Amino acid sequence: MGPESNSGHLSTRALGMVGYMDPEYYGLHHLTVKSDVYGLGVVMLEVLTGKRAIFKDGEGGDPTSKVDYVVPRIVVGELVWVLDSRVSPSGMNEMEAVELAAYTTVHYLSLEGKDRPFIPDIIANLERFLTFYEDSHGSISNTSISLASID
Repeated sequence: MGPESNSGHLSTRALGMVGYMDPEYYGLHHLTVKSDVYGLGVVMLEVLTGKRAIFKDGEGGDPTSKVDYVVPRIVVGELVWVLDSRVSPSGMNEMEAVELAAYTTVHYLSLEGKDRPFIPDIIANLERFLTFYEDSHGSISNTSISLASID
């Protein structure tokens, strides 16, 4: 949110990029902590797919929302068709970790904020993701990642 001067009156308005903004904001003009969860979901999709929030599919294609393109495919079990080619889970635990991240991300992108998880739930899910990853690769070398300290 950013300040905007209005004849000596201080108000706030949402600042953000198309594709990352909470769909509820467009109708209600009200931001909540769950609005940030939506934006996090879009970023998570970027990590999984390697595509920007709004992208063109193919040469000269029309702009497409990554959320509209990817989420339905994840929901019907077509995750492998939308994964970035650089994401190549080689073991069962790795694929479970990627699936957990993808299915959890779908919940971040619920159209209604009330259906999105709270930040502590997100942290718990990311911790599970790391556990699956560590189980398939041993502990992460020389790096101690703890999401519990993130507020």
